[in-house]
Amino acid sequence: MLINPNETIINKNSNTAVEYAKSFGKNLDYSESSISDVEMILDYYSKELKPGFFKSLVRSITGNRPTANQTQSMAIIWGTYLGEVVRIHNSDKCNWYVENVFGDGEVLHLQIGDIKAFPIDKVYKRLTNGPEDNVVSFYNVVKYKIL
Repeated sequence: MLINPNETIINKNSNTAVEYAKSFGKNLDYSESSISDVEMILDYYSKELKPGFFKSLVRSITGNRPTANQTQSMAIIWGTYLGEVVRIHNSDKCNWYVENVFGDGEVLHLQIGDIKAFPIDKVYKRLTNGPEDNVVSFYNVVKYKIL
């Protein structure tokens, strides 16, 4: 069963991304071109999550590693922004929904006709896997599917 999520939560999360981006000197404006800025920010975070040998050693000693919950929170914030860019530029064809998925609980996604897009999941993969899960490519694929 699909239900529309609370717009306040969507706005809060995407506005948080806009605020965080300022610390990177980026002004996210919900334009398609802003997805490149999000990719650059996610690349930074991804490298922090998967540091090189020396940094990993220091983190293992100090215990300063992002938790799984922190990584998921980042994915929600940046994925919501990514999804909002998709939705805003395709508002007549696209909307957010929450669906109960057995084993995963409630899953927030975009519904575009018969197609479901999962920008939060994509951002999580970008953070944990690295550049092979580029969000610019994701945006372009979703955009192509909509046309």
